[in-house]
Amino acid sequence: LYVDEVNLLDDHLVDVLLDAAAMGVNIVEREGISVMHPSRFILVGTMNPEEGDLRPQLLDRFGLCVDVVGLRSVDERVAVMERDIAQQADPVSQRGSSQEGEDRLRAIIVKAQELLPLVEVPAEMRWLIALACIDSGALGHRADLVVSRAAQTLCALREAEAVVELGTSAEGEAVSPTQSLSVTLEDITVAAELALRHRRRERPAEGGGNPSAAAEQRRDRMEELAEQAREAATSAEGEPEDSDPSSLADDQDGGESVADQGGTEAAGQEGTRLGVAQLFEGELFPVRSIKLPRDRKSRAASGKRSSSESRDKRGRYVRAVLTERTTDVAFDATLRAAAPHQPRRRAEAPAGGPALRLERQDLRQKVRRRRTGTLIVFVVDASASMDAEQRMQATKGAVLSLLRDAYVRRDKVALVVFSGRIARVALSPTSSVDLAEARLQRLTVGGTTPLTHGLVAGLKLVRTERLRDSNVYPLIVLISDGRGNISLFGEEPLVEAQRIAEQIGHEHIRTLVIDSSRDTAGAQLPGAGVLAPQAMFGGFGFNACLDLAERSGGEYLGLYDLSQGAIVAGVEKTLRGR
Repeated sequence: LYVDEVNLLDDHLVDVLLDAAAMGVNIVEREGISVMHPSRFILVGTMNPEEGDLRPQLLDRFGLCVDVVGLRSVDERVAVMERDIAQQADPVSQRGSSQEGEDRLRAIIVKAQELLPLVEVPAEMRWLIALACIDSGALGHRADLVVSRAAQTLCALREAEAVVELGTSAEGEAVSPTQSLSVTLEDITVAAELALRHRRRERPAEGGGNPSAAAEQRRDRMEELAEQAREAATSAEGEPEDSDPSSLADDQDGGESVADQGGTEAAGQEGTRLGVAQLFEGELFPVRSIKLPRDRKSRAASGKRSSSESRDKRGRYVRAVLTERTTDVAFDATLRAAAPHQPRRRAEAPAGGPALRLERQDLRQKVRRRRTGTLIVFVVDASASMDAEQRMQATKGAVLSLLRDAYVRRDKVALVVFSGRIARVALSPTSSVDLAEARLQRLTVGGTTPLTHGLVAGLKLVRTERLRDSNVYPLIVLISDGRGNISLFGEEPLVEAQRIAEQIGHEHIRTLVIDSSRDTAGAQLPGAGVLAPQAMFGGFGFNACLDLAERSGGEYLGLYDLSQGAIVAGVEKTLRGR
């Protein structure tokens, strides 16, 4: 089954597809009726990451992943054009010329299916797979299983190709039906590249941004792990109960895991260059439940933040109405509407008709209610001015507190961090608290304040999510001191930030601006065209954060109100104002 733009599908549909592909059956449940039927297929999905990512939980369930890029070679691009011209000129001849290659590939696949049960994974290779998955930071055990099975398949394909071409195995010997085959380091390396690409945790850039150099570095790393696995498998033959691949990775650098070492070194190098400081998790504040009033707007999104009428056939059936066009029949209400007219209709109808006679005016439409989804995008200032006054720890505590509340309600949370001269999406829209906490633990501060960059990144993220779900309810929570000093469009930094804030308001995106500066006093705000550069630094009583909140039509809070629960009240008030 091929699904294009799988990242734009509703998460519920992706869940159903993946469950059916994994179990081999599809279960359909409607109106108290449950039907199960066989459903054997392989799910193939394509997506453009720029339009939004899949949730990590769903992404992990896809076994293998490849990047598809356009051809960069002139010769290859010319060959594509020549092939297309030949196809247009003589389709029959071109189809015949490609048939031979397809027949050969079919024979290889059939032979590989016969050889697959003979392929074994030696103990040394099993250790290598476990070490590679630990080194990549992959969560769970699905990655280990996928790499193992993919390596077995690659081994069978390699042997099948040799048998089809030469009638012998890759080693030059005839393959008997009972001869066992073993996966090699090359099989594991290729399988790991396919299975760990989308599971690899965030790490420093490899190969200086060069894909070929990065792949070569990963291949060299795999050879290092193979040597460790060889030694571990040999030493573990007599003591299998004490074998632990993770301990081998930990012992490599004095107890620090290999995956963590890369992140620690990168943080140290970045700290030396920019003078940033690694901060720990901030204090967590109790967050009371945010309950919203019922939303009368019809939506198609899911979530638990508030209740609204649903346009699709999902959700709880709450009442029935008479409509011109009925797409979701309410059987109980339809029967009640038709019941008083049955004696007359039976008398008027010829004998032998149905026991129940329905007419168009009897049909009633179901009205369903479901929870609407909310996307909370935190846009966090990680510049040096935040660290200078020891405010970043409190900021991280606030983010984590609200994250937990969002997780309970199954809403999505995203995190944009801006510092230096860039803004980056540190956390794509997700409901995973564990993933969010891991990203926040690695959050560093330092450098200048590209406020405009952060607002633009948050706006783009909301736009991307709206492409995926037009009914999502977005909320941007900006946490900053408002002292933007880096231009994005060549204008005064604060003027740029004001214009982006106005654009956010025009696109009906709710905002909550949390002012982390000491000065929270309001002032008469001048127009964008007469702002002095000193206003960026809080001079002349100007409150930049309050100004951004007003221009975006959002709410404003001071960070010192955080411990008093006002921040949660602000989020509730902002979400209520939909």
